[in-house]
Amino acid sequence: MKSRHRRPVPLPSFGPRRIRGEQGRLVVDEAVRCEERPVQVELQQLERFSALMAAQGWPAHVSRLAYDRIYAGERFGFAKRVGRGELPALARQLIACWRPRRVEPAQP
Repeated sequence: MKSRHRRPVPLPSFGPRRIRGEQGRLVVDEAVRCEERPVQVELQQLERFSALMAAQGWPAHVSRLAYDRIYAGERFGFAKRVGRGELPALARQLIACWRPRRVEPAQP
């Protein structure tokens, strides 16, 4: 007997982009530079992470990964623990970017 309540397979997510015209061409770039976002990672890496998560049946939304540190930490940690293939290694790289940088106190 088949289950009537089957969870749909998640699709990969794409990050926020800005489209502008430049010299007769359309240019697509990031709406906010990665240095200005709470999670300072390039959108291409977050999109790759989202695609790998979706391929293994888990959702990961790029916009939330980029702007919500709690969500990003939860998804990166989950992928590191239970992911297969390339996903755990990418999750470890992203966790390194996600962790706050410690600033050394100024020496008098």
